[in-house]
Amino acid sequence: MIDRSRPLSAAFVLIVAGALALGLRLAEAAYPERYITIIRASGAGGIVDVTTRTLAEHMSRTLGRTVVVQNEPGAGSTLAIAAVAKAAPDGYTVLTIGPGVSVVAELYPSSSVDVRRDLQPVSVMGVAPMVLLAHKDVPVTDYPSLLAYLKAHPNELTTGSNGRGSAGHLAGALFKNMAGVDIRYIPYRTTPQAQTDLIGGRLSMMWLSTLTDHIQAGTLRPIAVTTLDRWKQFPDTPTFDELGLKGYEATTWISMYLPKGASPEVNDKLAAALNAALADPSLRERLDQAGIIAPRSTGPDFLARYLKFEIDKWADILRNNKDAD
Repeated sequence: MIDRSRPLSAAFVLIVAGALALGLRLAEAAYPERYITIIRASGAGGIVDVTTRTLAEHMSRTLGRTVVVQNEPGAGSTLAIAAVAKAAPDGYTVLTIGPGVSVVAELYPSSSVDVRRDLQPVSVMGVAPMVLLAHKDVPVTDYPSLLAYLKAHPNELTTGSNGRGSAGHLAGALFKNMAGVDIRYIPYRTTPQAQTDLIGGRLSMMWLSTLTDHIQAGTLRPIAVTTLDRWKQFPDTPTFDELGLKGYEATTWISMYLPKGASPEVNDKLAAALNAALADPSLRERLDQAGIIAPRSTGPDFLARYLKFEIDKWADILRNNKDAD
């Protein structure tokens, strides 16, 4: 029996503290003990969806637990970010998101979420270059003719994407800023909805990573790709940089986050599971076929640096291009 009227000895306190620390380490070592939910900040069918689902399959095998993917599109990704930010930082609720994570503060200043305060970086998952596609009925055939038409007919042509802050929206904002042209932007809830209107001619152009079948059929015309180097899926299509917009670069980069406060052990296990998936040759081939290339680096430190770079870059672009949305 413990006499609670007497102060605990220093040795006893150390024993209790050691036991608690051991218990925490054992709990972390056992992670994951149940299924993991990935909240994806996009609708079904887009690049973030394809990347998340493809990697989640492999992560399930690596971690030995089911990884469930849950859609949470809309509101500029703030709904998904808020859902993860409010979750327990135990590693069982994870966020995957596109480049919209870098423009929440700029586009949604009244939002309660702060990505650097509320999210803990895990890793970049993949990068998808984009190509500007114009519908065949738009009277342009290449970049010079597009630029001339846009300057002669401001705000006549339209572009769209799955909401403000998406990769397509940012690519268009960057183009308008650098080329000095006006294009009317139409936000959609999901990428497939915007693609349907593009294919049907109800949308003039769109920055995308897919729809090669419609290019081959002649419905859509590739104008330029958004990476600094040519993209192997479109070897004959020049880059914007080649065409005179020096330094133009915009991609769909997909990344993973935990709620702030997750343990380094949990963070490292998720990052290791992602790296194992990205190193799998068969999975790598599936991603390549979907137009998703391997990130140039992975891990939480790289993602933290890259996120800061992207936040600074797009804040400047959007502040100097107020009509981008």
